Amino acid sequence: MAKRLTRKPGRSVDPPLSDRERILMIIIEGLSSSAMLARHDVREWNSEGYRRIGGDGYYVHFAPWRKPEKGDLVLAKTGFVSRWKIGWFVEKQADGALIREIGSDKLCNYGNESFEPIVGLDGDLRLLEGDRYQFLVKVYKAFARGDEYIYRFGGLRFDGDDAVITIREVFGGLGKPSVPFEARMHWTKRTSVAAILKAMREAGYGTKDFRSPSQAA
Repeated sequence: MAKRLTRKPGRSVDPPLSDRERILMIIIEGLSSSAMLARHDVREWNSEGYRRIGGDGYYVHFAPWRKPEKGDLVLAKTGFVSRWKIGWFVEKQADGALIREIGSDKLCNYGNESFEPIVGLDGDLRLLEGDRYQFLVKVYKAFARGDEYIYRFGGLRFDGDDAVITIREVFGGLGKPSVPFEARMHWTKRTSVAAILKAMREAGYGTKDFRSPSQAA
């Protein structure tokens, strides 16, 4: 008999997803939103029909009209369903491409195939893998533990062995626009939530006043 799980608001009883499972679900989620929100016919054979309404970037979509670039998620168009059907494009080869498996460092010389880029996921931190994704999860936990209402997560980037955490003001500013600030720290896979929160507080989380764009200029 199948085990029944009960989901409660704000809590998850599910086992953690693998990087592969999470990223494939994100792609499907994005394509579903695109089908509902992208309003234009794509008769020009380009991405303009998928441009986000009132904002920058595009809804998630397949882009057969452009060549894959290093770092793209791509779909192998005609090959059998396998672990390489969707993967990271590393480089073009004479007869196909070098593809990296989602969630690992495994590479495949995938020949006699063409590849279709999956566009519109640029900058989505949920696509991080391995230790970097686990560090992102710890950053979220550090913000939750800090519990400073007006100081919110604004982004994360990696600069060599350093992680740079962006801290923004709630709603982009209380009544007027404000400029986020950054907390930089050395990180490893063993970096704790407490260490992340400590670095954030040292950078001004919870105490630093946000500046207006004119003050920051």
